Amino acid sequence: MKSFRIISIALICLFALTSIIGCIVTDVQHIAHETFYTKEYDTINYHKSEEYLNTRLHRVLLLPFTVESQRDKVIDEVTDAFYIELQKSAKFEIIIPQGFQDILSEQNDIWNRGLIRSETIVEAKRRYKVDAIMFGTITHYQPYEPPVLGIKIGMFSAISGNIMWSSDAIFDSSEASVIKLIKTYYKEHYKRKQSLYDWKIIKLSTKRYAQFVAHYMVNSL
Repeated sequence: MKSFRIISIALICLFALTSIIGCIVTDVQHIAHETFYTKEYDTINYHKSEEYLNTRLHRVLLLPFTVESQRDKVIDEVTDAFYIELQKSAKFEIIIPQGFQDILSEQNDIWNRGLIRSETIVEAKRRYKVDAIMFGTITHYQPYEPPVLGIKIGMFSAISGNIMWSSDAIFDSSEASVIKLIKTYYKEHYKRKQSLYDWKIIKLSTKRYAQFVAHYMVNSL
């Protein structure tokens, strides 16, 4: 009888300990999810080739973004935003072209082909002495509330012509995950608080919103 009581007490203690450990594990998983959720954005798709991982880049040519509709202002804002974020990354020197549109007019199918034309590479290397070329296009654009910005960008080797890195995403500010990213970005990059709008100020300016999008996409480099 005494042995039975001892075994029963031992089993009760074991079950209690198991429950406590289970709660601890659940809490840790919850904390980990909360901590890292804002650093991830599931709809950013990116790819790095072996060539990119094994190549030391010094100079990269960033070409003006393209867009289906005639919106010169957003092209300039998005191109400038990526230029600034690429400079901040300090991975390589960023070159902005002057008068390169003549040869680029034949590159409209670049995303379908997955390769850059040899004449474009030759001309880029001759004019700018670069190791790679970046092309970008604006796939979605909605400037009014809630703003939406979709970007597709790729970097092509000036040696092989193959794509070395690519990234594409749609940042729709009506989605909770994007709002969470905006709040995190605001806390990290806006030292002086905007008392009237707070983090919402990013959504009120296409320039600020483009900078926010560029920041997270360049992070995939």
